[in-house]
Amino acid sequence: MNSQESTSLPNVDVAKTVTAVANLTNPHAKRIIDRSRSISDTFVKKIIAQSVFTWEGRKPAPALDDNFNFQGTDLDLLSFMVPMMVRGAVIEIPEYQNRRKVVRREGERKIGASQFGNITGLTSNADVHSFSVRIFDRSIVVTDADTEKESVGAHRNYMLVDCDGHWYDGWNKIVWDPTRKENAFLADNKLWTGNSVVFQHYVHPNRKQSIFGAPYLLLKMLAERLTDEATFYRKEVKRLEALGFSLPKGEKKSYVPPISEGATKKVQVQVMETALDGADFIGEYAQVENSDAGLLKAYRHQKHLTYTLKPLVQFVVRADEVAYFKYGCSDDFVASWIQGITWKDGYRVPRGKVDWKRLEFSPLLSLRYRVKEVTQTVSAS
Repeated sequence: MNSQESTSLPNVDVAKTVTAVANLTNPHAKRIIDRSRSISDTFVKKIIAQSVFTWEGRKPAPALDDNFNFQGTDLDLLSFMVPMMVRGAVIEIPEYQNRRKVVRREGERKIGASQFGNITGLTSNADVHSFSVRIFDRSIVVTDADTEKESVGAHRNYMLVDCDGHWYDGWNKIVWDPTRKENAFLADNKLWTGNSVVFQHYVHPNRKQSIFGAPYLLLKMLAERLTDEATFYRKEVKRLEALGFSLPKGEKKSYVPPISEGATKKVQVQVMETALDGADFIGEYAQVENSDAGLLKAYRHQKHLTYTLKPLVQFVVRADEVAYFKYGCSDDFVASWIQGITWKDGYRVPRGKVDWKRLEFSPLLSLRYRVKEVTQTVSAS
């Protein structure tokens, strides 16, 4: 995070929760920026839970209007799928075309054309506006290289939203068996169209307001904290390995790069990049002990931060940001509870050459964004 230059308090009337975060008096914000205080799984999930991502309690528009003409519900796909992920629902994607290059992994073979298995996660891309569902795909058979024993299932990501923030057209439906509670919600709100539910949005347009709320600001801080802490413990791993300590055999599996197949092409997509200024980290992380056990602790901790906790936080952050990108940034929308402040054009970080739009919540915390064009490599087919 970049240090703030401003020292004057703008004449604003901000919701109390936002004010507490912006002034760093919020207890969660104080914990996040203090490296000497631990960040537990429970704490991360508590912060995520403040950003409501569910269908429960919602009253979406019905699929058909009063004249029985199809209008499509305004319930968004991601809000419906988050609870499905939590319960580990089994889904099937009958048809899917890879957006990226087709990847073949040694010791794996695909059975049939369909993809099916338990949802294990919903993922987002940190650089572009794509979202994917992660399943333990039971259409894949894996052969162990040492024992030659076969098992069924491997983790795979299937893109739902393309790099540019539009629906990805490489899939057309997801098949699942709704629970009684899910079915009652869909029936009571008249969301069924025959035996299907058709989603107009993957993220609700009203979610554009989220980037002005305390939950988003806390999650944005938390994402940076998790990255910062993981970086420290990766350095701890290197330090202890240099001292001659080693991990248990089999703890760090050798990486066998997958084989990519098929022609590719370059595409240009517009994305929104955001950054927080202020709320600089304080304190220091605790070093691990100089031992094999210390090395193992550091190695597992940085992996957990990077591959388990960070994706959970990033998913909600990116959903909030893409909602603003799609439905808010064209007219510099500001939420109704933010009064007296607007986006300011032409802001540059010290010694920077890039212009940003910047909104100052307090002398201690500002949010800035810019829309830029990036290049992505995708399948040519």
